Amino acid sequence: MESSAILVDLTRKTALVTGGAQGIGKAIAKRFHAAGSKLIVVDTCEAQLLELDSELGTDIITCVADISCETDLQSKLAPIIAAHGPVDILVNNAATVTRRAKITDLSLEEWERSLKVNLTGAFLLSRMVIPQMCANGGGVILNIASQLGHVAVQGAAAYCTTKGGMLQFTRSLALDHAEDNIRVVALSPGAVQTPRLTDVFGSSDAAEETLAPAHPIGRLGKADEVADAAMFLVSDEASFITGTDLIADGGYTAR
Repeated sequence: MESSAILVDLTRKTALVTGGAQGIGKAIAKRFHAAGSKLIVVDTCEAQLLELDSELGTDIITCVADISCETDLQSKLAPIIAAHGPVDILVNNAATVTRRAKITDLSLEEWERSLKVNLTGAFLLSRMVIPQMCANGGGVILNIASQLGHVAVQGAAAYCTTKGGMLQFTRSLALDHAEDNIRVVALSPGAVQTPRLTDVFGSSDAAEETLAPAHPIGRLGKADEVADAAMFLVSDEASFITGTDLIADGGYTAR
């Protein structure tokens, strides 16, 4: 059943969603599309982008690109933005997760890949669209962080560090561009049932059994619930909110 959050009107808005072909990113893209937004969706998986394009049908432009690679973005995404922009809403959602290990067991390549996708990608995309937003009178940048940007777990130093960095990135951008009428906000989900989580734990049931007890609400989140929160944060109803983070974690960080 679709959420009433769709009542938010995003017509005449163009939203750029990274990592938007699967999981939380896909749920956000679909919610924005249902609210009337034109979509530009970036992902590394062409097959999943084609599936999303077929599912939504209209007002969607897809781009296969690595957000951590400036050359890739300039050659593939920049022409799309020039043709279909300006971008009113940027959702920096794409992220990668390293294997669970202490940093003494992580390779430099694994560490740097986490930094490049989770932080540098958000930097590159934000730097690309902010001049357009300034020229267009404003916009919203939504950074998808994590409850693990607020608290840590063992064996996830790379991921926790990048998500904590995303929160500071959000605050800094908000201060730098408040005078440009650009709001910058973060959203920190707890554990959410997504295909990625299923892959990690082997099944959705196994993920629920392992992770649900850490959430006082007694279950994992749903991608649509995160999309509802994202919808609020980018809407005019949140016009006085910037430089802060909304934690949607089922109580995980309250303990």
